Amino acid sequence: MNRQLVENILGVIKTSTDKAVIVKGLTKLRTDVVKDKNGIILFREAGGVAPMVRFLSKPHEKILEVALSIMGNCCTDEQSCREALENKIAIPLATILKSIPNPVIQCRACRLLGNLAKVDTNQLLSTHCPAIAQALCRIIEDTSDVQTRMMAFRSCRFLLSNPQFLKHFLQSSGFTILLRILSAIMKNESNTDTEEKLLCDAQAQLKVGLKRNQHREKYFEEVARNLEGVRSDIFDHEVLKNSTRTSNAYIIPQEQAALDLVCEILKCLLVISELQINSLVWDSLNRAHCTLAPIVHFITDEKKSKHRSAALKILSNLSKNQGAFYILSSADAILAACELLVADEDLSESERRHCIHIISILSTDACNRSKIRRSGALRKFIVMIKDTVSPAEKASILNVLINFQYDNMSMDLMMREGLVLVLVKELNNYLTSDEEYYKKKREEKLQSESKKRKLPELVKESKCKFAKVREENYLDSDSPSSSPRSYNIPSSPCSSRSMSPVSGGHVYKPNNGDSDEESYSPVCSDEEDDDEENEPARDTSSHLYNNPNANSNDHTIIMNLLDLAARSEEDSILIEDEEEVSQDVPALKLPQLGHLPHNTIDVIDNLLFRVTFLLKKSIDLGKPETMNTLIKALNMFGANTDFAGSLTNILLESQFFGNVIKQGISHQLYQLTKVKETSKDGFGFLETLTSVSECNYGKEELARLLRSDDVISQKRAAITVGYLIRSKPLLYQFLNDGNALTLLLGIILSAKDDEFTAEAVDSLTCMSRYTLGIHVPQLDVEKRLDEYEEFVENAGQSLQKEDCDMRFVVHAPHNKENENSNGIAADDNAETTTAVAFNKAMLCSTSEVFNTMLNSDFREGNEGEIHLRNYTVSGLRYFLNLIVRQSKKQKYNIPPVNQYHALLEAFEMSRVYIIPEMEQFVLDLLIALLDETNCLNVLEWSMKNYHVELTEMAINYYLCSTISTEAKVNLFRTADYSTYSTEWFQMIMEAVLARCRNGF
Repeated sequence: MNRQLVENILGVIKTSTDKAVIVKGLTKLRTDVVKDKNGIILFREAGGVAPMVRFLSKPHEKILEVALSIMGNCCTDEQSCREALENKIAIPLATILKSIPNPVIQCRACRLLGNLAKVDTNQLLSTHCPAIAQALCRIIEDTSDVQTRMMAFRSCRFLLSNPQFLKHFLQSSGFTILLRILSAIMKNESNTDTEEKLLCDAQAQLKVGLKRNQHREKYFEEVARNLEGVRSDIFDHEVLKNSTRTSNAYIIPQEQAALDLVCEILKCLLVISELQINSLVWDSLNRAHCTLAPIVHFITDEKKSKHRSAALKILSNLSKNQGAFYILSSADAILAACELLVADEDLSESERRHCIHIISILSTDACNRSKIRRSGALRKFIVMIKDTVSPAEKASILNVLINFQYDNMSMDLMMREGLVLVLVKELNNYLTSDEEYYKKKREEKLQSESKKRKLPELVKESKCKFAKVREENYLDSDSPSSSPRSYNIPSSPCSSRSMSPVSGGHVYKPNNGDSDEESYSPVCSDEEDDDEENEPARDTSSHLYNNPNANSNDHTIIMNLLDLAARSEEDSILIEDEEEVSQDVPALKLPQLGHLPHNTIDVIDNLLFRVTFLLKKSIDLGKPETMNTLIKALNMFGANTDFAGSLTNILLESQFFGNVIKQGISHQLYQLTKVKETSKDGFGFLETLTSVSECNYGKEELARLLRSDDVISQKRAAITVGYLIRSKPLLYQFLNDGNALTLLLGIILSAKDDEFTAEAVDSLTCMSRYTLGIHVPQLDVEKRLDEYEEFVENAGQSLQKEDCDMRFVVHAPHNKENENSNGIAADDNAETTTAVAFNKAMLCSTSEVFNTMLNSDFREGNEGEIHLRNYTVSGLRYFLNLIVRQSKKQKYNIPPVNQYHALLEAFEMSRVYIIPEMEQFVLDLLIALLDETNCLNVLEWSMKNYHVELTEMAINYYLCSTISTEAKVNLFRTADYSTYSTEWFQMIMEAVLARCRNGF
């Protein structure tokens, strides 16, 4: 049909007053023109949209039917929709929806409304939003025509993206009507008798649980009263024991029309589920006895319904609304998700993600946690973490497990399934992996820790990071089973055990004010905190305590984490024609990864910390990878985290002490003391281990290993003794009777370098410095330059030439000294002599020895020369420089670091020529400037000259110096090959043992 003919028909129906002619013309246009896309464009270009809008105001049902059909087809074209909206089609359309009960007209009006809503919802609803929402809800509720309902649901689906329509739709009980219709369609009529019996039982006996509209805090108070004097494990078993779910209450309809209607309802629910719904709406749903059980049925259907993915997505999205908690729980959504996850059938990535999300939200309730545990989902989660390669999915599962941190039965179950090793492996990935996801999380954690370190100094000083453990608290610990803190653990807020809490134990615990309020499990705790009110606030490191997102009521954190997984597999079960799919309601935009509430590392941190609190410790806690990974985390993030608490609780367990010895944990902890930021915490860990090593079991274990035939065990035990034993009598017993000191020195002096060499060196240093109190006064380089001027040998003479009336002649082997200053070099090939001129009067006034030599009949006095054969020119010049400065009352100076021999020679000459003040000054410098390059020279000189103080200081330097491990090993081995090696070794042994004996 050409345009001219269309225009002629339009002209006829616009001018005609005969309704039959109008109906005939409209029918012609409907059947021959607007039947395809080209015809719709032709109709629009011919000016047919505006007349059709006017025909919608005609009070004639036949005209309305055909006009609505024409406009319904035309509005599949976007330009036609916009033209219709400009002609204010919303006014007559709203009137039709409100006033005409004809199902055919209602169906076509709803179809037209849906097509218009796809193009411009805001313009459509600008004036008649309340009327349209109320009309649609009334049509959905009152009509019995399936097609009309389908079109009404379709219209709602496109209109719900408008906030105003959503508001009026919910106020008109649209959500309630929708759920009621879904329940009515899917209700299994053959199950009526069973349902009536259950209803009678419910009326006969009041069920235990949260009543409808009952405030949760009131419910918890009621539970707490019921639990008084009742064993909670029995209560848990009786109330939450397995019961058969009413899986046959609903059935998927077989009729195609009903199935299409269900599909349309699911589409509408999918849109609603992505919107934030006020808690008042959920209260009204509860009062109306609405249920989500029909949606849950799609998940549990044994026929594997193709709508399962859509149903899972609906439940997952609804769970982000806080008010949906009760209606989801009452619909058994938690069991359905658990059973689906545990089942062997293959789930898509999106289905698995939705199941985890549902379980995450609902697991904040204690009863739901018991259902999850009994369904086998916890075991499945552990397996999934082991098998999956997706970091986002692992993070989602960990956020589920954190809700079980106070549930001892669940924690015991997960530990038997390998929770500890799973957490350790994941933590190690976050610490070492080069994947972008892990690197970003690592950087976020480091940034958060750096912010925490910027606390005011007053706050820092008020915190106590480690509980101080006294020796007497561990005297009863004779075996691994009698752990020093086995019963000193605080009770869990939702512990399923009936044991009363024991307070006052020396165990690393979080701040009572922070730990059990914001991340508190919804089960009442019977723990009393009155006895701990006066204790100083302890450092709590988990972000879950301080993070407001740790509140179990804030469900958005889990949703954000779960939706981080790439949405590569979109739910394509519910599809329309291509035009509708392309213009469907967009999904909610989620925050970027960097804006997440808290880091997954914090979750692992908190879970590990809780695991170490359990009465029954997992043997995995004592494995090398566990402790090594925790120490690695401390090195990276600092000790202001729960990793420190976890490690402390592990170290306090005497059953793990044997592993601590064999793995060299003490050495790794000592390395923390070498870093300024972790120094205090490193000593805290060593102090913790000291309390265990000095208890009866620890002493027996060390003694057993020292007496064993295994050389490696002997070495480990000897190294551990040096690090940990602080009691002087006990240390003497291990070092002398147990031969631990000989073992340590043997490891260091061995020609073979292995892993024990560095540990033995650090162990000896730690024992000498911090247990025996051996130290050598050291002069800091910067302080040295501030207090003393540096002696420069070639900078010129100390005295003018005319002031010199005598000289020193230094005899040295040929070519040993290349310096020649104001002296005469002899021709003798055997030795070289160098003369250094000086003032006689200054020498005589400084030393009586010089006065006697130069003012008497000695050869030196007659010749005016003093001959020196055992000194160097550098040493002599420095000595004379000190005399000049002493005479002129100037500040002494010191030689460069590489001329320590000059200082030693000056010290010897000050002793020979009896200059006490200078001798004491040079002696102090000799001790203060001791280092690895000159220690052996000082030792040999002091041994040769019988200088006890220098000998003692040299030996002390060997023991307590904090030089690098490699340098110290070389220092020891050089001494072992020196002239006085035997005496040196004996003095090292005696110095250590004597210090121990002095402490008796």
